[in-house]
Amino acid sequence: MVADDYVQDIFELDLKINRLMAWAKNVGKKELGSRRALARTLVIPYSTLSSAMKSRRMSVGNQKALEVAFGFQVEWPEWRDSDAMRAPNRRRDHAQAFIDKFLAFISRPPSGMCLTIEAAPTTPRVDYRVADHSFAVAGSFEPSPQTAGIPLVLSLSFDERGWSLGYDLTVLTVGLREVDIQFFPIRDGGAMKEKNASIKLSELTCHIDAEGNFRGIVRGLQERPWWIISNPDGGCISGMRRRNDGQDCICEGFRADDEIRTKMTARVSDCFVSVSGQPFDDASEAKRKFIEHLSALEVLNGAEATLGEQILKVVEKS
Repeated sequence: MVADDYVQDIFELDLKINRLMAWAKNVGKKELGSRRALARTLVIPYSTLSSAMKSRRMSVGNQKALEVAFGFQVEWPEWRDSDAMRAPNRRRDHAQAFIDKFLAFISRPPSGMCLTIEAAPTTPRVDYRVADHSFAVAGSFEPSPQTAGIPLVLSLSFDERGWSLGYDLTVLTVGLREVDIQFFPIRDGGAMKEKNASIKLSELTCHIDAEGNFRGIVRGLQERPWWIISNPDGGCISGMRRRNDGQDCICEGFRADDEIRTKMTARVSDCFVSVSGQPFDDASEAKRKFIEHLSALEVLNGAEATLGEQILKVVEKS
């Protein structure tokens, strides 16, 4: 057994500790967010930690102190690869490899807990036949304590006939050119602030033309991504994409009782593109009537209309 005062070389030690402290700041653990903070909480004295980071050498005892404070394991080869001297070109302890291992480790559910997601029925805010979306857990997913993420699949449908609305003797037929699918994670009744919970999106495609004429591209930052669903040819979107397996997106770092509210929205100016085959001009009487109709349905928020919503709840599966 190695003594606590034994000093070891640790590859990219400064980068590893800096990224641990950055993670602590992001999740609100201010007592671990800086060298001064670590000193105040009696983890490691400031001068000792600064010297170790500069030399990239640290005693076993101080490594264990960091292990307890942050929750990683000093035995990980991503922290210190004991085989690196024999195979320097294949070393496993780069800072990025370590932080990836750390984030995956802390996002796993507590020992023995299996998490999955229960999806409530989608609540249409307009006619569901015009546009609809629904998330479900991938059919092949088997919850286990070792599982770091929960894969979801997305089903979409858009009516090629558009949305027909009658006003006196006038019929307005509106087509959708583009919609967004947005996510709003919720913890303890409020917007989630923890950065280690994330939703990773993949681009969406239709397997065959008969399935749909649309695709979904990913936009936004890593903490808050969304999909833009559109027709690559620029026309109105239509078709039905159904999925029971795959991983259109993966939910990582969530806890039991967390919720994710999903919304399908459309920008009125860009997406409601035609009325009875004519351009949906900003100044047209038809557009004014249509906006009045959206307002009456209470689905219009500024220039954005909510087409449908769904609540996903993270639960423990016994």
